[in-house]
Amino acid sequence: MRQSIAFLCDFDGTIGVQDVGELILTDLVFPRMAPTLLQEIAASGAGSKELYSRWYGSAPPTQTEFLELVMEAAIDPRFAVLCESARRNGDAVAIVSDGFDAYIQPIMEQAKISGIPVYSNGMCFGSELELSFPHHNPNCKFCGVCKAAIVMDYVRRGYYTVYIGDGTSDRFPVHVAHKVFAKDALISICEEEGVTYTKFDSFQDITDWYAKGALDEDKVRDLHDKCQSLHENSLAFLDKKRAKEFLSSS
Repeated sequence: MRQSIAFLCDFDGTIGVQDVGELILTDLVFPRMAPTLLQEIAASGAGSKELYSRWYGSAPPTQTEFLELVMEAAIDPRFAVLCESARRNGDAVAIVSDGFDAYIQPIMEQAKISGIPVYSNGMCFGSELELSFPHHNPNCKFCGVCKAAIVMDYVRRGYYTVYIGDGTSDRFPVHVAHKVFAKDALISICEEEGVTYTKFDSFQDITDWYAKGALDEDKVRDLHDKCQSLHENSLAFLDKKRAKEFLSSS
């Protein structure tokens, strides 16, 4: 019997054609911040959790302008094909993003994609903009979402894990996954850190690989040095219930 596969996919710049999170910051947040404050935050060496908190806390966008911007974003149409193929074959697909639910959810609903887990940070519009980090590793100061822990959770559950990403937030999970598809900045990261990867341009490359049915076994798997605490961690900090219900099928 073939081992079940879990496709764990970054969102911004991977599923999403644009980096939506970066677009929001560039168009709605950074222009409203004092240059000296931006420089101070950039020089702090903070991880994404603290950076998001300081950026959005200093210049929160309104919900109206936020949605007007993000609903113009497009996704790779072949991602839906992967989701459907995996569903037919009894395999898993999950979105693993250090971005925010406030744009991932409406974009996925617009694309009519449901029934897959989504691990992301939270953003709630109200009298004040509220951020939450339901998948943050309390032993780490770097990431809002602990992507390495999510990959490790699927590994522990017996899946052959395929990680698909494009940027710096994908640095840590690629060490844990059985197979990595990389593009853009993640290619350089993998080469610098000795991580075996396959270059991809779109999800067409992923579905082509999937159709062949051969699971690569030549990749070295280990945790990044900054993630070593996960060896002994129960991973209970991951809010898997929230992730599962995020895009529940109607």
